[in-house]
Amino acid sequence: MINRALFKQSCKANWVKWLSVTVATCAMLAIVIIVLGNLAINDIRDSLKDVFAQADEQSYLKENSVDFYELYLTSTEVSNETLSSTLVVFDQYEMAKQQYEQASGTKPEGEVLTSIQNQVAIAFSSQFAPMLEGTEFTQAQLQMIVTNCLSSYESDKETAKISFQNTIKSILPQIIPNQIAQQAANKALEEGKSEEEIELIKSQTLAISTKAVNSYVSKNYSNADQYSREDFVNDANHYVNSYMYDYIYNMQKSLGAEESVAIQNATAVKVIANTATTTYEFWLNEYKTQEGATEVTDEQKADAKQKACESISDQIPEKVAVALKELGNMDMYSLIIGSIFYKIAGLLLPMVFVIMTANSLIASQVDSGSMAYVLSTPTKRRTVAITQLAYLLLSLFAMFALLTIVSVISVWISGGNSFAINYGEILLLNAGAYLTMFAIAGFCFMCSAIFNRTKYSLSIGGGLTIFALVCTILGLFGSTVVPSAMRISQMNFFNYLSIITLFDVVSILGGTMSYLWKFAILLGIGIITIIIGIFRFDKKDLPL
Repeated sequence: MINRALFKQSCKANWVKWLSVTVATCAMLAIVIIVLGNLAINDIRDSLKDVFAQADEQSYLKENSVDFYELYLTSTEVSNETLSSTLVVFDQYEMAKQQYEQASGTKPEGEVLTSIQNQVAIAFSSQFAPMLEGTEFTQAQLQMIVTNCLSSYESDKETAKISFQNTIKSILPQIIPNQIAQQAANKALEEGKSEEEIELIKSQTLAISTKAVNSYVSKNYSNADQYSREDFVNDANHYVNSYMYDYIYNMQKSLGAEESVAIQNATAVKVIANTATTTYEFWLNEYKTQEGATEVTDEQKADAKQKACESISDQIPEKVAVALKELGNMDMYSLIIGSIFYKIAGLLLPMVFVIMTANSLIASQVDSGSMAYVLSTPTKRRTVAITQLAYLLLSLFAMFALLTIVSVISVWISGGNSFAINYGEILLLNAGAYLTMFAIAGFCFMCSAIFNRTKYSLSIGGGLTIFALVCTILGLFGSTVVPSAMRISQMNFFNYLSIITLFDVVSILGGTMSYLWKFAILLGIGIITIIIGIFRFDKKDLPL
């Protein structure tokens, strides 16, 4: 099926072109890979990526800081409000005595006074009872405490109040954290959190609330009113900063960090936490000042939290932030080697070789009349077509075989599998480039076999091939490999006009398998065009 003499003639006629194109393409690829391998081309990208990663981490830390701060603040305020509300028992006692005196005309004494004390104690302990659920403190115990305090109240009012508040203080750590933790769990349940998330939220809330209430109880104030908002803020800030510092320090130590490194990292986190909580409190005060209110709304709290937890990406326009993040995630090696070299620059010279060689193998010989000499020998047309095709495909295969060897050696010089593109990926890129050229070679061969004039063969075969390459260049600016900041989405239309689009370098370098069916299409295009070319050359009339 192959005429050896004709095959040798084709080799002799085209070896200079083949060698020039092969050497030039291999040299370009080697230079690109080795130069990129010795340049820190991704350093700027990595720096940008690190900036946003650190910003997101800081934002997360700030959110945790504000949440812990608000939880600590809430726990302390609830403790303060609870303690203040207990003083009402003495007001209720005074009112009960006045009512008795107005009704009877005499002051209550003896058993009457004891009876009033018991009634007030029962009423108060009943109101307080729901808060005691789940604790070791019972309603009967509280009732006994209230009765004793009311008895001593008659002889020394201030001492009785202080004694009663100190007693209530002692049970606050048992009731307040459980109460707040349950509220947090209920809220998480309403938000559709999983059981694991709810348990985590509940345990964290319980731990922080317990710390807050214990801190509050340790204060030696004679009454709750002396524990001011400023005290709340200072204690909350101190706790959050300490918590963050200890958490990061212990984590760094567990990872084997040196003492100085652990301290430095923990201190940095402490500064972030302090900044977040201070900013949060600042905006809460701003809202109060602007509206002359004593409390802020939930919407204002959410807004204050957003401002306190802002990261770099929150402070710049959304489109700019998205574009910069894409730049930070962009792989320059894949863009330059995969999309620019293998799909464009690396195909240019092989395309020129294929266009010129495919035309010279049949159409040019028919046009010049030399084909008549070839066919005057006992050589069938089909044998001629297959022989010329064999030279075209084998020369192309040899070209890409050498290109593959050069690329593998270049990757090895640049670090082997530690290079941005590993051996497996570089082999797939070469296979994809060869299949693309196989399809183009089949098309150019078909045009050469169909047309009897060089001008038509080059116009159709070469023209459409170059058109496909130009479309690929234009389509690159609209493809996803280009960051949105530089991407012109409308230009992606050109990718649908080029056969080279089937060479999916994004899939190859992305680790997906979608490139396989595209490779199959390229192979199919090459085979179909080759069959058409051979059949057409075998059957057409030649101007001999």
